[in-house]
Amino acid sequence: MTKILFVCYHHGCRGERLSVNISQHRDFETLEADEVSGRTVIKDDYFGKQFLKSWAPQFNELKNLSGSNIVVPSHFFYDSLVGNYPNALYIAIDIPKDLTTYRQSLYDRFFQYRTSNIAELAGECENRLREYRPTATKDEIKKFTIEVLKTKDLTFGEIRCLAKGIPATKQNQRILLRNHRPEPLSEQTRSNSLVIAYEDVDQVDLNYVVSYFNK
Repeated sequence: MTKILFVCYHHGCRGERLSVNISQHRDFETLEADEVSGRTVIKDDYFGKQFLKSWAPQFNELKNLSGSNIVVPSHFFYDSLVGNYPNALYIAIDIPKDLTTYRQSLYDRFFQYRTSNIAELAGECENRLREYRPTATKDEIKKFTIEVLKTKDLTFGEIRCLAKGIPATKQNQRILLRNHRPEPLSEQTRSNSLVIAYEDVDQVDLNYVVSYFNK
């Protein structure tokens, strides 16, 4: 039987890095990724990174028909996914203990990140606009994306400010960061997932992960 291993994490908690590392185990299909400015950016996953969006996809349409065990990075956790994926395996990265250090890392790796990849920019524009304006229409998303592309060379932090409707200044980016607090894992998620500390993401033993789910 083919399995889905969801690596569940909050934005900025290095879930793509952990997903790529786990996928290098012989039991899973390998995820391809680039290392950019301290970030691990997965080129794609089996579901087209649908689980990394800021809004819920149509879970019932996303099934593993690959014939292989796959690793799927996800911003949705066990408590949101189990209804559609009761037989999946779940890892949850716990929230950082030091939020000041976490926020600085998020600023350095994400808020200051810029790319010329149009598809990546368009995806970020839609994600951020839907995050701050969940009822945004397709036309509004298209208009916002065109404005960002015309401006050129914006960082992701600046795009975030514009999506929220505030000037894209460094001060406003810092304010957004100070207000950003990852939500603690629910007891349901914690009890039904292999929980890995944010601080231990780079030291995870792949064989331990596989043996944990095979026991």
